[in-house]
Amino acid sequence: MNYHVIGAPLTAVPIVGDTVQRAVDVGTARYMKDLNDAVDAETRKNMVDHFENGENQMNAMMHEVAIKKGLTEEELDASPGEYEDHLQTTAENWYQYGIEDAQKKMGQP
Repeated sequence: MNYHVIGAPLTAVPIVGDTVQRAVDVGTARYMKDLNDAVDAETRKNMVDHFENGENQMNAMMHEVAIKKGLTEEELDASPGEYEDHLQTTAENWYQYGIEDAQKKMGQP
């Protein structure tokens, strides 16, 4: 609102007013770009944290179910082993596929 209240009368001043108003426009555009860049950076950081936390939660849930189904810690950590080499790898691949699909739907490359 202040931009319009102060800027409108300045624009009426011949030559100088319009030049000052354009300089304010450039400064305002730069200020808004910097604000948007800061928000974008914070959003990306939050998304990375969110995805990492999701992957950790998925691994914890898989571990809990495997233990409830009767596998031992040694069997879970055995490599080569079905859990370590196949189930975890498949789950991680599908999790990453889901993340990539979500990013594409949000318009990210």
